[in-house]
Amino acid sequence: MVARVRTSLVPPRLASLPRERPQLEYSSRSIVFARDGRRLVRTWGSPERPWVLAVEPAGARWRVEAWGAGPKKAREAARALFSLDDPLEEFYRHTRADPVLRGTERAFRGLRLPRDANLYESLLHAIVGQQLSVAAASAIKKRLFERLSTPLTVDGLEVPCVPAPSRVLEAEEGELRALGMSGAKSRALVALATWASGKPPSAKVLQRRSLPAARGALERLPGVGRWTAENALLRGTGRRDVFVAGDLGVRVALERYGVLPRSAPEEAARAWGELRYPGWGSYATLYLWRKLVAEAFETETG
Repeated sequence: MVARVRTSLVPPRLASLPRERPQLEYSSRSIVFARDGRRLVRTWGSPERPWVLAVEPAGARWRVEAWGAGPKKAREAARALFSLDDPLEEFYRHTRADPVLRGTERAFRGLRLPRDANLYESLLHAIVGQQLSVAAASAIKKRLFERLSTPLTVDGLEVPCVPAPSRVLEAEEGELRALGMSGAKSRALVALATWASGKPPSAKVLQRRSLPAARGALERLPGVGRWTAENALLRGTGRRDVFVAGDLGVRVALERYGVLPRSAPEEAARAWGELRYPGWGSYATLYLWRKLVAEAFETETG
């Protein structure tokens, strides 16, 4: 049994912890919500040696717990998971000047870019999610996790782990296809696992590169195009400048809010993001997704 480490941090003024049902940008990942959604638990660290991180509010501070890491690493992980070092007020200056996202700085106050534990995890999620609905991708990922990984158990909770690259490499293509993936996706996951087992560029390296160079480094992987690379950079490195203009949800939002029709060229959507949110395209993407989810939830609940 791995010992628990307890520590805490003081979050910035503009920061909020997610709630499970409304904030699906968190709950679709490898996360367990406990204690009525106030305590968030997930795996962190390398895909071959994951450990468990838990965060929950405790007055003016956030309580941080870890199983398999020390206090300093646990605090660093919590800060990365919620992008606590991003100067969010700068993004809000853009939303106040934009008729599309104006008001989201109040409605979703403190919502920050949610990070994955590593770039491999982000790429795996993005590859599985290609050309699928969120529900269909989630169902396949659930089967993939159950088949190729073993959850970590802490405090009586089973916390899912992304299948390690070594386990994916042990699986045959037929085994992956039996989980609901196409042959192309199965081969892309094997290529991803091979890449992750070598010496892939770190998240910090890809943060420092220009966006085209960082995207190009990932697009060299089989089965990884622009949409997949941009989603992985957004979630796996924490870059703030990735406007995912080819994403269906983004295009639906831009059409619904009167920016441009879905049939418009992708570059037109990209130009809007660069004009309205220079350097903050990732957050524009996140808040467009969040606004759509909030409206759908309000419609569902009446």
